[in-house]
Amino acid sequence: MAAPAAKRARTSWDIKIGERANNVENPIRKIMDSIAGKENPEKRLISLAQGDPTAYPHLRPGEPMVNAVVDMLHSGTCNGYQPSQGNGSARTALAKYYSVEGMEPLKPTDVFMTLGCSEALAHCIGALAATGGNLLLPRPGFCLYQVLCQYHGVEPRYYDLLPDQGWEIDLEQLATLADENTIGLLINNPSNPCGAVYSKAHLTKVMEICAKSKVPVIADEVYSAMTFGETYHPCASVTKDVPVMSVCAVSKRWLAPGWRLGWVTVHDAHGLLTKAGVQEALLKLCQVSLGPSAPLQMALPAILENTPKEWYEQVMCALKASADTCVRRCRVIHGFEITSEPVGAMYFMVRLKKGAYKGMNDDVEFAGKLLAEESIAVLPGACFNAPGMFRVVFAAPPDVLEDAFDRIEAFCKRHAA
Repeated sequence: MAAPAAKRARTSWDIKIGERANNVENPIRKIMDSIAGKENPEKRLISLAQGDPTAYPHLRPGEPMVNAVVDMLHSGTCNGYQPSQGNGSARTALAKYYSVEGMEPLKPTDVFMTLGCSEALAHCIGALAATGGNLLLPRPGFCLYQVLCQYHGVEPRYYDLLPDQGWEIDLEQLATLADENTIGLLINNPSNPCGAVYSKAHLTKVMEICAKSKVPVIADEVYSAMTFGETYHPCASVTKDVPVMSVCAVSKRWLAPGWRLGWVTVHDAHGLLTKAGVQEALLKLCQVSLGPSAPLQMALPAILENTPKEWYEQVMCALKASADTCVRRCRVIHGFEITSEPVGAMYFMVRLKKGAYKGMNDDVEFAGKLLAEESIAVLPGACFNAPGMFRVVFAAPPDVLEDAFDRIEAFCKRHAA
C-alpha cells in the first residue's frame, strides 16, 4: 500500500474561522448596535431595555444570600474543582427544592449545575440537537433560543402567543407543528418579553399536546414564582407523561445575574430521557464547561434555606408597583396599546398603533428616535419576532419610570400623526 502523499506546508497565512461561530447572529445585539451610543447627550439615559433587575439599588440580593457566599469564601473549603455535574450539596438542595408534590422526588443525579441560565438552555438544546431536528419556540420569545438553535444546527419552528388572551399559546396551531424531526418544545413561563403567567389549566392543555405528539419539553423557568397575578405552576407539576428539562438560575428571582449560577433539573417519570441518553449527554456537556464557581455552588443550600419569605414578597411588591406605573402611563399615551397587562416576570409588550406617528415606519425606527431625542432605551419588537411592538422592562423604581414616561409621552405627542 502506497504511503499517503505528504501535504505541502503553507507558504502564506490562511487562517479560517469556525462556521458555526461565524453564522451565529444575535438579533438584539444586531438591532441595538445600530442605535447604540446615539442617545441625546443633554438628557440622562434611562434604560427600559436591559433585563437586569439590579440596575437600581432597590433590587439587590438579600443579606442572607450575600452572607452565605462570604461565609463560603472565608471557609477555605471551596477553592478547588467541583464534580463536573456540580457540587453534591448544591444538587441535593436543588433536588429537594424543585421536587413536585405528588411526583417521584428528584435525586441529586437529576440536577446539573451550569454557568447561568443561558448555559443551562444551551446544554438542554445541545443534548437534544439531533441532525435535521427542529425545536418549537414561542413567538414573541427571547432571541437566545433562536441563536442557540442556529449554533447547534437545529431548525427554529415558531408557535404564536396570543396577545389578546394573556399571551397564551395558540393551542390549535401548536398541535399542527410537531413532526418526526421535532426534538422538543421550549416554553417560557413566566414570560420574557410578555410578562405572562400561564394558568394550570392552560399548561395542562399544552402538556397534553406534547404527550400526544411525543415531544419533550425544555421549560425556561428562570422567572419561576415571580408573579403578582396568576399563580405560578412549573411545567413538571402538571404532567407525568411528558419529560421536562427545567432551567433556572439565581439571576432573576434571587436578583443576582452577575453571579452566573444556574442549573437544569430533569423531570423524567417514565425514564424516557434516560433511555435516550439525554442525561448522559448533559453530563458530557458539563464535563466540558465544568460549571459555575465553587463558592457560589456551595453557598446555594444556605441561599435556598435562609432567604426569608418576606424578602421574596418585598421584591414582588416592588416589581408590581413599577408594573402598575408603566401600565397606567402607557394607557394614556397616544399611539400605544396594551393588549394584555403583565402579571409576572419584569417585562411587557406595547403595541404601536399603525400610522400613529409621522416619519416612523416601524418599531426599530421608533426605538431609535426615542433614544436619540429623549435618551430612553427600549427594545423594538423585532428583537423578539414581534414587529410593530416594543418591550418595556419595569425593574426601575416608580419615580424613575415616571420621569421616563414623561419623556416618552412628550416624544409621542411631538411626533403624533
